[in-house]
Amino acid sequence: MSELSMRRLGLRVFEIFMILLAFVFIYPVLYVLINAFKSTQEIVLNPAGLPAHPSLANFAKVLTTEGSGGIGFLQSLFNTVVLTLATVSLIILFSSMCAYKLVRTRSWVSTAIFFAFAFFMVIPFQTIMVPLVVLATDLRFKDVYGLILINVGLGAPTAVFMYHGFIKGVPISLEESASMDGAGSFRLFFQIVFPLLLPITATIGILDVLWVWNDFLLPYIILRQGTLVLFQYNFFGTFTKDYGALTASLVMTATPVVIMYVAMQKYIIKGISAGAVKG
Repeated sequence: MSELSMRRLGLRVFEIFMILLAFVFIYPVLYVLINAFKSTQEIVLNPAGLPAHPSLANFAKVLTTEGSGGIGFLQSLFNTVVLTLATVSLIILFSSMCAYKLVRTRSWVSTAIFFAFAFFMVIPFQTIMVPLVVLATDLRFKDVYGLILINVGLGAPTAVFMYHGFIKGVPISLEESASMDGAGSFRLFFQIVFPLLLPITATIGILDVLWVWNDFLLPYIILRQGTLVLFQYNFFGTFTKDYGALTASLVMTATPVVIMYVAMQKYIIKGISAGAVKG
């Protein structure tokens, strides 16, 4: 067998392996999607099969179900959207400004602050979970708006770290030219520097949206109810297991963020690679 034939055979084997690997990752998604159109009885009897009589009854039940405190799916959706948009916007705003100041201020203080942000990135959340809950209770942060502030504090270190590496590659000559034309600090940043940070901003935004939207532990210990992820508890409890409504709720919860990720996934790779090269 020639070398060219060997290469083609190896490529075919690799393609088959990647197709099988892709199916392994896709199958759980298909499993949930298929079962969303079945009744609970049919899911129990034939969980892996196609629905015999596809129905939208599970989706209708999700929309009409009210959990504890009278919070339904639409209210949970509204809370999650507010929580996600506010958290991500504040992280992007404050982290970009902080990273810019740290990069352009050359002193041991700015270096120490940057390393402090980097240190906070590696602290496991479980180690600060209990004191965080106590502090949130004392400060009366036990609502969506309090959770926004907590999320900003937890997400800012990673964002500052990523912005810091990217801003190092922004030519300072652009800022010097703008300064000579009379631009102040805020105008200099928002009109000159921030537009150049679009790739890394998109990356941070997408990653943080995925994090906040799908977060379970922090909303559970702070809010107990009110977000889409916590809404799933209405269909899966100690004495109640409505698999049909649960899978439909999972599909409805994941669809918006999956669409956003598929549409903007190229910015994740572009932003991370650009930040790594410029850092």
